[in-house]
Amino acid sequence: MASVQKVITASRIFTESIDRTGVTPGNSAVAALTEVDRNGTPFQGDATMKVYNVVPLNNRFIVRGEVDWEPAIRIRITVIFE
Repeated sequence: MASVQKVITASRIFTESIDRTGVTPGNSAVAALTEVDRNGTPFQGDATMKVYNVVPLNNRFIVRGEVDWEPAIRIRITVIFE
């Protein structure tokens, strides 16, 4: 299995594209969300988060999710795929 990560700032429903050379629509993929501090270190915050969709396309993934928090916070999206 392989993985790719991206740190973004998000609040409420978001859609994010994550580039990864070699990915095709035939790949299987799952995604996870975690809150991160300014250094990119994960921590257990008070925000709740959900992953709605993970779509493998040619050379990228589209991830749709939700961060139930205002204002926007830094999160890390991890996609694990094969």
